[in-house]
Amino acid sequence: MTAQDPYQPHMQPPPPQAPPAPPVHGYAQPQYQHPYPMQPMQQPVWQPMAVPAPAMVDGFYLVLPRLKPIPSGPAAGSLVAGIAGVCGAIPGLISAVFSPWAGLTFFMSAALFGIGSVSLAVYAKRQIRAAHGGVSGKGVATTGLILGLVACGLAVLTGLIALATA
Repeated sequence: MTAQDPYQPHMQPPPPQAPPAPPVHGYAQPQYQHPYPMQPMQQPVWQPMAVPAPAMVDGFYLVLPRLKPIPSGPAAGSLVAGIAGVCGAIPGLISAVFSPWAGLTFFMSAALFGIGSVSLAVYAKRQIRAAHGGVSGKGVATTGLILGLVACGLAVLTGLIALATA
């Protein structure tokens, strides 16, 4: 008796072929054939693969694909709110000279948009920093922050002019 391969303990010689079936109604039945030739199972060949910068997670190597960063929604919202705050403060400066109540109305809208823009910009910058390259929009957030601060400054100036003319 020969030694068996420890990785293939179930390998046995194929069973003997059965005799062909008798013809039915004068026709010979076709023999079944496999769609591909059967071969004995071979040992897989394991070769180490080069992987770019694997990360160790719970004892296993994890390879993460490089994905395109997602644009930050709060950064875009900060930019829009900053533009709205500046656009609301400029008419407020003009109207505060003639009507203090109209100036105070524009002061409130510019201040609310400015504060919203600054808070969204700070949140977006934290989100972008924490994502480690997964979220983009740092420049948009910085622009929203600057516009929000300008809107707040113009809102304070509008409020002072409105109070001085009242």
